[in-house]
Amino acid sequence: MKTILVPVDFSKTSNHAAKYAMHLAEQIGDCRLLLLHVVRVGYYETILPSVNFTQYGDDDIQKHHNQMLRKLYMLKDRLISFSNSKIQVDIKIEEGRLNALINEVNVQENPILVVIGTNGSDDREDKSLGNNTINIAKTSLKPVLVVPASAMYRKVEKVILACDFRKITELLPIDDLKGFLKTFSAQLEVLNVHPKGEQPSEEVQQEQALFDKMLSDIDHAFFFTHHKSITKGIIDYANHSKAEIIVSLPKKYSFIESMLRESVSARLTYKSDKPVLLLRSN
Repeated sequence: MKTILVPVDFSKTSNHAAKYAMHLAEQIGDCRLLLLHVVRVGYYETILPSVNFTQYGDDDIQKHHNQMLRKLYMLKDRLISFSNSKIQVDIKIEEGRLNALINEVNVQENPILVVIGTNGSDDREDKSLGNNTINIAKTSLKPVLVVPASAMYRKVEKVILACDFRKITELLPIDDLKGFLKTFSAQLEVLNVHPKGEQPSEEVQQEQALFDKMLSDIDHAFFFTHHKSITKGIIDYANHSKAEIIVSLPKKYSFIESMLRESVSARLTYKSDKPVLLLRSN
């Protein structure tokens, strides 16, 4: 049985992502959901005894733990009642650092996918999942599917991989991509958006030829277009082609670069109304 890991913080977008994950599990068939809630490190320290505040002890900490556990059970029950299929839903609550615990569970449970929600660029709530989307994707041992609050589920049949072809055959985790496509029996469209509308260089053509061989067992096609905004170009193309999922590779920048620019992957996660699958570069 396959597993989809769904970290939740009980925000509306998080619950929406869990509902979307349930649809995915139904499409896959032999699949279960694992709902994970992480109580961040240091949370309980904020309610420990203080000379200025009411004294809290072990009973209060246990009470909070039980409250979170009840929320998990309530979410589980809602998902089960919402589903027309008999999808198994399990729950897990842990205290620690979000990214580290997600990867611990990745190792223990070996999920095919991690599904999280995002509120977009205008979200001002202090929600750990929405604020750490890209960091989770960059550190996760498994592919991360980011589900926008506006995303409506449609059966996954077509997936777009947005790339610039620079070292794509070296950086792309090809097994993760193929695994996702084969799980959903989805077609792949590889898209290159150039801001200046220039013809593909000889280097790009060579990378494309190598990539084409790597995808020989996958139903795929290559497309080139131009747009002054790469992000907008990807979203416009995805809407035109009626794809259900956009795939992006979060790139690692130096400290200075990270201060000066925001990645296409980051912009996609809060501007696209379609889920974005983030694959960690090799």
